[in-house]
Amino acid sequence: MSIIDAELEEMEPPLQPPPQPPSIRVRLAGPRDCTALCDLLDNPAGAHEQVLTWLESPGTTLLVAQSELGILGVAVLITRIVPLQGAGAHKVVEVDNLVVRADLRGRRIGRRLLAAAVEWSRQRRAVQVEAIVGDVNRDGRRFYESFGFAAANDRLVLAA
Repeated sequence: MSIIDAELEEMEPPLQPPPQPPSIRVRLAGPRDCTALCDLLDNPAGAHEQVLTWLESPGTTLLVAQSELGILGVAVLITRIVPLQGAGAHKVVEVDNLVVRADLRGRRIGRRLLAAAVEWSRQRRAVQVEAIVGDVNRDGRRFYESFGFAAANDRLVLAA
């Protein structure tokens, strides 16, 4: 090694390995998770009421990502039965909300939650999983598209 190489090596900080995601398990949320779920949401004033509404609503399921650090994120799933033209119906699961603790974003926790949500939907024989993402939420759109979600323009919306 030359003197120049040795000087450069001393000046450059050693490469840090990317942070590893904590050991995560995804499970169904329950009432005992209420406080931790409230801490994930942006609006602390209305968070407790919102979480209780989710937990008590039929057709709504909450999956949480948990590690030794506690609750890391939540996926709120709403199951709908949609009638088919003619006869019959099919099941659709909508990802109503997906939140990961701000200090742990970028560690693939959201992807783990979304994969668990899709698997949960398949186990319940849903024909599709939907996520509604606003036009201004470009990061959210990229996240879902990178997972394989595709745009579908079959919804008409009217503000109430």
